[in-house]
Amino acid sequence: MFGKGERTVLHIIVWGCLNIAFWLSLPVTTAPLAVPELDHKKPTARIIVHVRQRRSKHWDFWQLNSNICPPSLCFSSDEGGEDVPKRPRGTAGSIFYNGDIVLDPYSEQIIFGSAGGRRRKRATVRNRDNLWKDGVVYFLFDRGINPLARKAAKRAMKHISERTCIQFKKKTKDNEDYVRIISEPGCWSSVGRLGGEQKLSLGRGCEREVGTAVHELLHTLGFWHEHSRPDRDDYVEIVYPNISPRYVPDFLPINETLSKPRGFPYDYKSIMHYKDRTFTNNGGKTIRVIGVGKSMKLTIGQRDGMSEIDIAQLKDMYFCNQKQDKNETVCPKDWVKFQTSCYQFIRGPRKQFAGAQKECQRYNGHLVAVDNQYENNFLNKYIKQNFPNIRNWRTGGRRINGTFYWDQGGVDDLRKLDFRSDWFTFDPKRYTSIVLRMNAKTDNLEWKGDWVGSAKQLPKYAYSYICERPAKRKCIKGDHPDGRDYRGTLDHTRDGITCQNWTSHYPHDHKLVDSDAVEEDKDGIGPHNFCRNPMSRRRNRPWCFTNKLKETWGYCDVSICTRAFKENAGDNGDTNTDKARVDMDNTLSSVPQGTHNRDSNVVPRQTRDKNTFDQEVFSKWESQIADANKSNSDKGRRRGHQRSTSSKEKMQRDGRARNRKNSRGGRNNHGRDRRYRNWKS
Repeated sequence: MFGKGERTVLHIIVWGCLNIAFWLSLPVTTAPLAVPELDHKKPTARIIVHVRQRRSKHWDFWQLNSNICPPSLCFSSDEGGEDVPKRPRGTAGSIFYNGDIVLDPYSEQIIFGSAGGRRRKRATVRNRDNLWKDGVVYFLFDRGINPLARKAAKRAMKHISERTCIQFKKKTKDNEDYVRIISEPGCWSSVGRLGGEQKLSLGRGCEREVGTAVHELLHTLGFWHEHSRPDRDDYVEIVYPNISPRYVPDFLPINETLSKPRGFPYDYKSIMHYKDRTFTNNGGKTIRVIGVGKSMKLTIGQRDGMSEIDIAQLKDMYFCNQKQDKNETVCPKDWVKFQTSCYQFIRGPRKQFAGAQKECQRYNGHLVAVDNQYENNFLNKYIKQNFPNIRNWRTGGRRINGTFYWDQGGVDDLRKLDFRSDWFTFDPKRYTSIVLRMNAKTDNLEWKGDWVGSAKQLPKYAYSYICERPAKRKCIKGDHPDGRDYRGTLDHTRDGITCQNWTSHYPHDHKLVDSDAVEEDKDGIGPHNFCRNPMSRRRNRPWCFTNKLKETWGYCDVSICTRAFKENAGDNGDTNTDKARVDMDNTLSSVPQGTHNRDSNVVPRQTRDKNTFDQEVFSKWESQIADANKSNSDKGRRRGHQRSTSSKEKMQRDGRARNRKNSRGGRNNHGRDRRYRNWKS
């Protein structure tokens, strides 16, 4: 069947197969095998191994914290003792909420509810007191901390403190509240200051990324995750089919009792935002960007550092801009300074509400409006020490349409009296104003309802009063009164709102500079958020876009000395007003009146700030118009007296003509008044 040569080849093939089968049948041993030298003349096979890489450059907290239970948080039921802490309640059967948050008992109660359906009475206290006092966080590194984790934590602290007023200081024996930084399994922290010792862990996998350490430190400072905001459904879409079912509760919005946006926009670039595939069940996206974020092609879940809005929010939470203003602003002579406001206590002559408000406006101020407990304590202490015999002080509170407001002299300055709940211990339906009155029995100052009063009731309801105006920075030298050549580093508006970076187009879009600009242009705008006055949108003084939604832009506390206002006021030919204004600015730069409350969402005052004159110039205009109206009225009366000697027919004829003339004059005066009102507003 086969030839001789063919049989030889067949024998070789069969022998080779049997030889291979023999060697494969030998047992595998752990001894190292000798690798023979390769014969390049014989055919060889190459084995290729494919390795699947991670999508991101580092693991996220939800991956590192999966199925772990750190020793300091997990306690067995047989440990006993009354001092054994309760194991935190989380989601998906873990001890973490949202993947890396350790809930304190109060937050746990708000989120999950209590077994008895009852809440503790410390809701407002916890919400107000969970920030670190004066923005100082005391910390202590655990003895067993990983050296890399220690280094990452220090770099994260430096990253935060260089951009805000937050300070990190090592704990001493006098500091009861502090953070112990440890290296237990996972990356996790509590939210805000809890009191006593609280822990922050940078375990294996977290120690190499500074962004992860920044994320956990911001939790400690009081930040929740961005995707948990109550208004998040307008900005992102939660893709529930792609979420592992047990992690669905981690995507629910958080209770507003624990977290509020504080007027800031949704921050796609926040370091506190989930990534788009967090807790994915099938590799698909669990969060999709929609709305303005989609149109601007914004991404979520970065871990490089704090975003622009993260910084603005942290400054707002800890009043960083107000602290700077407190140190850099001054008050006029004879005014008392407290924080960022100036106060003048006018004992006499005593006035009713309208008279006191008008008198305060002469000083570019308004009747005092109390915004917080600190200001309230200051007023009470100062009055009791310096004016013990004056028992009533007029303030700015006034009832309008059944609701009490802080009245600061204009419709745009009305704000509800929402400082605290006990403003309404008096009957709001009965009174029209609020006074600071000393209790005859206790000698303590209390806020009480009273009547506004009218001229017919004088001297009743006429009291001493307190004027308030914002403390301002000293004016600076410059060639232009509008500050177009200002190149300083002030980065917030006079209301304490942090400026938006000029190269950023979110939350407020503009065309002043491209997003990829790397240098300042001739107007000084570029990759920074300092106050400027660019030519294409020239205003009366340096300004900036803000990082809040409702406040599109705002003026900065920058004023120019010397001849700055002379050039503006010179158009009216009023040299006396010019001189008075220059003298005022050399002492303290004056700007139009506005509220100094940093927490309220005040609508920008574009219409009120379109002029550079203060209340003194307004008063000058008012007196000029009043004099003109009086002059016209006197002329009309003189003409009427001369015509009284004429005949009856002439009197009737002239009377009709005079009526027509006065009617035309009235229209002219009304037109002038209307133009003045528009200019003033």
